[in-house]
Amino acid sequence: MSKISIKNLNPRKKIYLAILLVCVIAVLIKIAVVQIERNRPIVSFVSGWGRDGKPVTVKEIKAADIPVYTKFTVRSNSDKLASGFVTADIKDKLKEGQEVYFTDNDGTPCGKISNIGRELDINTGMFPVEVEFNVSVAALGSTSVVFAYTQDLKKALVVPNEILDISGDSYYLWKVDDGRAKRIQVKIASRDSYGAVIAEGIQAGDLIVVSGQSQLEDNDPVNIINREALK
Repeated sequence: MSKISIKNLNPRKKIYLAILLVCVIAVLIKIAVVQIERNRPIVSFVSGWGRDGKPVTVKEIKAADIPVYTKFTVRSNSDKLASGFVTADIKDKLKEGQEVYFTDNDGTPCGKISNIGRELDINTGMFPVEVEFNVSVAALGSTSVVFAYTQDLKKALVVPNEILDISGDSYYLWKVDDGRAKRIQVKIASRDSYGAVIAEGIQAGDLIVVSGQSQLEDNDPVNIINREALK
C-alpha cells in the first residue's frame, strides 16, 4: 500500500486538511490556556478587604472663601437692553454698574446692571432691575437668566453633591478617622446644583470619602488608594 502524498492531493482536499489542522491547533491552545487559568491562585476581594481594608478615595476638606452669585431672569426690551425683577434682599446686594454673567463660575461677563429701581413694583411685589448686555444676545421679548455676585462665604466648607449620603431630611458624609470609616451626620447651610456648604459635622482637615462609600459600613477599616485636596 503506497503512502499518500500531500502533493498528490487535489486543491479541495488540501483546503480541508488545512482547516482540520487549524482546528486541532486551536483546541490545543484552548486546553493550554484553561490549564494555566486553573493553576492561578484565586483572588478573594473579601479576604483582601479584611486584610487591607475596603478601598476608598479620600480628599482633605479645606476652608476657603467662596463667592456667591444670585440669579434672576430678565426679558429683552431692545437689541442689548433687558429688564427683570428681584426681591428686596437681593436688591440690597446689587449695585448699578455691577457685572453680570450667564453662569455662576465667574467667567467672562456678558453685561452690567444699568439701573436698579427704588420703588416696589405693585404687580410683582419686587424691585425692577435693568441689564445692558455687551452684545446682542436675544430676540426681542425673549428671556435670559443672568448671575450677579452678591457676597463671599468666609472660610466655608464645601463638598460636591454626589458625595452626600441623603436619608430623608438628613445628610451624611463618610469620614476616615484612624483608618476607619465613620458615617457623620452634617448640617447643610446652603445647597445648589453644584455642591453644599457644610455648617456642622465636619471641620477643615478632615478626610472625606469621595469614592468607594457605597460599600462601606460604619467603622469599617479602609485602604486609602488615593488622597488629594478637595476643590
